[in-house]
Amino acid sequence: IIFASGRLPANLEELLNKYFGDLPYGDVPQLDIPASPAIEKKYRVTNDEKGVQGSIRLARHFPNRHHPDFLKAQVLNTLFGGFFGSRLMENIREDKGYTYGIHSYLQNHVTQSAWMVTTEAGRDVSEATIEEVHNEMKLLRDELVDDEELLLVRNYMMGSILGDLDGPFQIMARWKNIILNDLDEQYFYNSINAIKTVTAEELQALAQKYLNPEEFYELVVV
Repeated sequence: IIFASGRLPANLEELLNKYFGDLPYGDVPQLDIPASPAIEKKYRVTNDEKGVQGSIRLARHFPNRHHPDFLKAQVLNTLFGGFFGSRLMENIREDKGYTYGIHSYLQNHVTQSAWMVTTEAGRDVSEATIEEVHNEMKLLRDELVDDEELLLVRNYMMGSILGDLDGPFQIMARWKNIILNDLDEQYFYNSINAIKTVTAEELQALAQKYLNPEEFYELVVV
């Protein structure tokens, strides 16, 4: 597949045939590589005995973009740790001062995907940082997000989409993502609808389904 955007020449098809027409093409064999989950859930690695900072990663398996939970889970993720005003940032950066930044995101791949939390914190507060991540998961499972906070998240996500569509390269990147994930253009409109219509109750149900500490792998490297 070739993706092209911007001010394209009138003889684009001719140029593509000239430079790429002789390349062999056809169906690419699909490799069936089964997932091999790690045996242990928690890993602590010390590379530097005198190190003062820990690199922290938490992750769990998560369905890909074709799963019906994915779009609304993106809203939950934004609330949880997906932007500067997120729960994780407000607690662990602004309140506790454990880190300069902490983020969560859905790491999407064609087959295996993951829900990730990533940060760097002081070595002496790395475990406390993980505990606070767990606390924020619990709050999202136990309590409904209020209307004001949910509106803030909606507005942030809608604004981000506008920024992501600013220019031909950004627009092509959006199309590339849709095509390579075997989706159609309706997926874009469905994502907008999910942002606009997801309810606090649906977000709580997703948190109860996916934000459970015992299902996350933990890695701290000093």
